[in-house]
Amino acid sequence: MGDERAAEEVAAKAAVSLRVVAAAAWHVVRGRRFSDFPRVLTFLESVAEAAPELVPFQHLAKLRLGLQAKIVMNLLQDDQPPGKIYDAVDSYFPENETPPSHTKATAEDLKMVRTAQENFRILVLRLLSDCIKREIYVQEYLETDYGEAFVKVVEELFCNYLCQLEHILPEPKFQQLLEAASLQTPHQLPQPSMTILNQYFTAVGYQPAGCAEPPSTPPHLSSTPRQSEDEDPPSPPLTPQPGRSRREDSPICLSERELHRLSSINSETAEDLVPDSESERTTSPLKGEYQTTRHRTLIPTFQEHLRDSSSP
Repeated sequence: MGDERAAEEVAAKAAVSLRVVAAAAWHVVRGRRFSDFPRVLTFLESVAEAAPELVPFQHLAKLRLGLQAKIVMNLLQDDQPPGKIYDAVDSYFPENETPPSHTKATAEDLKMVRTAQENFRILVLRLLSDCIKREIYVQEYLETDYGEAFVKVVEELFCNYLCQLEHILPEPKFQQLLEAASLQTPHQLPQPSMTILNQYFTAVGYQPAGCAEPPSTPPHLSSTPRQSEDEDPPSPPLTPQPGRSRREDSPICLSERELHRLSSINSETAEDLVPDSESERTTSPLKGEYQTTRHRTLIPTFQEHLRDSSSP
């Protein structure tokens, strides 16, 4: 009996720590803090390793590829030194990398991810080898391919992922979350404040009674939570009610049934690798084939560009 209680306490503490990091990671993605995206990826990989079947393989693959692609493209956009960009490409899109295994990943799924990884790597390396093409792409086309619309979809995928994570965690206790947040070390994700925790629970559609009226911040925590200058003003915690609509600017979390429905579609008809369509067409000179998803995430493969790279 004592051993079971001790095990439950350990599990509860682990859940608190996990939630604090999840809220911080969500805040990073929502706030477009691209410099912290690598830490979000580290969090994602840790959860995926512990709970590989939390979401369908395609969902996880799209989320991972989206975060990785944005990290690399942000370095290009910020005109970082080529050496730093090469290192990022080797880290996130290594040559001949085998996609992470997954119990429900089909051979076609793995091939799709491998193709996206290889072609994205080739694209970036070619841009790095030609300063003129790189400058043109960054100035005129990067925002279309990997700008706000792209990141908004990545945010939606991440929010859906966190929704599924919340389904397997015990009911949160707000006071414990605040205390755990105060103990984070500098090398971790930005520290979530009470406001961020409230916003996180609202975004993932789960505001239990224990969080409906969070206690005032204890004296020893009053100066700890830091808020960035662009952080949203504090808002009272909300408890979801049947039929209540979300704020228009909040990502909509798919239900477990909807996620299952999306993942159950046969891979042969999923058309995750398709030519440009009218709705996805771009004026980019690097236009070719795209890996497109039902979440409208685009990971360009640029096969036409690669075939015609010698032409003016």
